[in-house]
Amino acid sequence: MVFAAGALVGGWRPFSSQPEVYTFGPGGDLAAFTLFDGQCANGRLATGAGYTDSSNAPCGDAHDVEVVGSATPLNSSREVSYPGAAAFAEYGRAFCAMVVASGQVAPSSGGVDKSALRVAAVVPAQAVFDAPNGPAAGSSGGRLVSCVVSRADGEKLTDRFSVI
Repeated sequence: MVFAAGALVGGWRPFSSQPEVYTFGPGGDLAAFTLFDGQCANGRLATGAGYTDSSNAPCGDAHDVEVVGSATPLNSSREVSYPGAAAFAEYGRAFCAMVVASGQVAPSSGGVDKSALRVAAVVPAQAVFDAPNGPAAGSSGGRLVSCVVSRADGEKLTDRFSVI
């Protein structure tokens, strides 16, 4: 019953090979996203959230999210056109599913099994993509695609899932 209610309101999503997708930057789902691969942070992953240096948390302490993989599919130093939200969403889902399936994410950590994780892709919104080295991009650049894990039950993670 709790599972059904949580699923209906979108508060619970089990591990899936089809990760959720959030855009970051001006006009995106997340106001900011400056986290890098292997970094942990506090703050529930949801539309309206933002992740900057102030949300950093040591991965050995209780934290809400961890970046378990990242890639820059389109070079930040080249002028290229924004491929569109749908194309980035498709890339993010495929990339993050591959990262999680590859062994780059530990099978369990801190007493939590990988199957109990929620996986999401964080991709650039057009405004940050178009200004990849601007103030909204963070040190990793505005074309970074990141894979983020959190606990599907909303509880905090207590250790690192990234295999470093």
